[in-house]
Amino acid sequence: MSPSPVENQLQALTDLYNSIQNARHIPRDLLKTAIVSNALPLAAPSLSLYSQQLKDIAQTLRSDTVQTALRAALESAKSDSQNITNNVRRENRKRRRPPSPESPQPYIVTERQSSSLFLSSKDDITPLKNAELINYIRQFNKEHSLCKLGIWQATRSAGKALKNPTILRFSIKDVLTAYITVSYTDEDHPLAVESVTAFGPRERKLPHSQSDYAVFRTVSQFFGRMIHSDPLVGLQRFMTLLCSYESMFTTRCDKCQRVLSSEGHVAAVERVWNENTSHWEARHVSC
Repeated sequence: MSPSPVENQLQALTDLYNSIQNARHIPRDLLKTAIVSNALPLAAPSLSLYSQQLKDIAQTLRSDTVQTALRAALESAKSDSQNITNNVRRENRKRRRPPSPESPQPYIVTERQSSSLFLSSKDDITPLKNAELINYIRQFNKEHSLCKLGIWQATRSAGKALKNPTILRFSIKDVLTAYITVSYTDEDHPLAVESVTAFGPRERKLPHSQSDYAVFRTVSQFFGRMIHSDPLVGLQRFMTLLCSYESMFTTRCDKCQRVLSSEGHVAAVERVWNENTSHWEARHVSC
């Protein structure tokens, strides 16, 4: 089946378009020289190829087939020019352009979530002030048989007046000894725990030193992370954590149910507050 006249015209225009596109690859300076050489009687041999290519394009453009196809295309465009554009490169660039980013959205103020690792309720314990510290220590020692809390002083001749900050000595028989540093900004503000350092029950160390045993150094590091999560944590709230270490070397980990961890063979020295059961759960560092 022979092609229709319209197909012949489309093929002629396609061939002409391809010839012009090939001529675009000729360097601009050589293209200008080749155009001038067509008007000269003798052209340089190196330009004969480009000159011949331009002559072929011009001859094809003047042919009856191409002229007929161009006139048919022009008449078709005049009769129905909707959605026709001659800027092909511009359309291609627009299609490749990434979508514009969305407009900035207004900032929405959200309620800041507490990062404290202590029990979430803040109304269950009344903040303790400096003037109430002595009475609190006496009451604490009455209520606990294994745990003891007292004020640590550097020398026996030290005065009875409490200093700011104050260092407290907490001990659990045959388990650990901890030095607690508490301070306050003024008399009307509650006491806050600044630092806690843990030692073995028979170690004779100063509060600013560290334990000779890795397990108690790990406990001190955990206390530091707890204080960092709530820098204003009160003494009473922290004491609930310290009292959970009464059975530190015999308590099973809440996750793996082992007394000693499978890695390092260390006791469950970390604690996680459980809101459902309202108590501190023991955890290994690796759990």
